[in-house]
Amino acid sequence: MTLQANPLSLGRPGLPDGLAAAEEIFATALREFIAELCLVDGGVLIGWIRSQHHGNIADVVASSAELFFKDSVLTYADAADVCLEFGRSMQVVLDMEFAAEPLTVFFKLVLDEMFAGVAIQRIVAEDSAPLRLDRFAHALDRARLCHA
Repeated sequence: MTLQANPLSLGRPGLPDGLAAAEEIFATALREFIAELCLVDGGVLIGWIRSQHHGNIADVVASSAELFFKDSVLTYADAADVCLEFGRSMQVVLDMEFAAEPLTVFFKLVLDEMFAGVAIQRIVAEDSAPLRLDRFAHALDRARLCHA
């Protein structure tokens, strides 16, 4: 099963049914990881992105993820961008992958001066069944180091 979002603006209107709810569940599951990653100096991160030092970014992502998720569940996908537009806050966008059986989530992690969030690009599951939010949430929970 593959559920894919259209490449929309990060305002996210018009998401297919189920994907918006999955995105909310996913963002909640990643909240602690995102908070840890936000401790990285923004200037350093931007320098790594502009210099294409993907290994450095991958190391920081792995270090932040290892506090909350099992090994290699949450990884940097070797692509990033910095959005600098006059009159708007600066944004760093990292392509990421969350792989925990029975699914893989490809998403963009958006770090803005005012907010942080996720934009799911695609969810791929081992079976072809429609996305069930309870199974999705359970897979996310099982990927954590300490789960209930």
